[in-house]
Amino acid sequence: MGSMNLDDIPGGSLCVVDTNVLLYAEQGVSTQAQRLMRRIERRELIGVVPQPVWQELTHKLMLAEAMMLGQISGGNPARQLAAKPDVIKRLTIYRDKVSALITLGLGFETCTKTDLLDKALPLQERYGLMTNDSVIAAIAIRLEADALVSADTRFKVVKDLKVYAPSDLKMA
Repeated sequence: MGSMNLDDIPGGSLCVVDTNVLLYAEQGVSTQAQRLMRRIERRELIGVVPQPVWQELTHKLMLAEAMMLGQISGGNPARQLAAKPDVIKRLTIYRDKVSALITLGLGFETCTKTDLLDKALPLQERYGLMTNDSVIAAIAIRLEADALVSADTRFKVVKDLKVYAPSDLKMA
């Protein structure tokens, strides 16, 4: 079975969405990702975002805003920004973007102790996944998601997941 793009996701599907797809929609790098978000907004698809994705997305949008404002640059942006709490206090765009995604209809799925200990750690052992990826996969499996939506090819090894990836990335 070849890899399936985001337009192949059947209507009514429960989709667990990874950080990169949310960022690609936000940055206009993938029109498939943007169409996916519109389908979720119209309730044609059910979009669920696992807790580690919300955290990573918030972190990346915060760094992007600080860079855009010229407050940080170059290497190790997270460390640079961590040293500037007054800058963080003044950032507002990233918070609005995260709130807007919740308003749009994306669900928030917490990571349970069972997800981590009974599902994610064995997935790491079996497939060699990094921690956040294994937690995302564990949550998708628990929810019996119809689709894991990610540009991350590492998820393709997980037998219990149906992975859909954008095939139209316009990289800057």
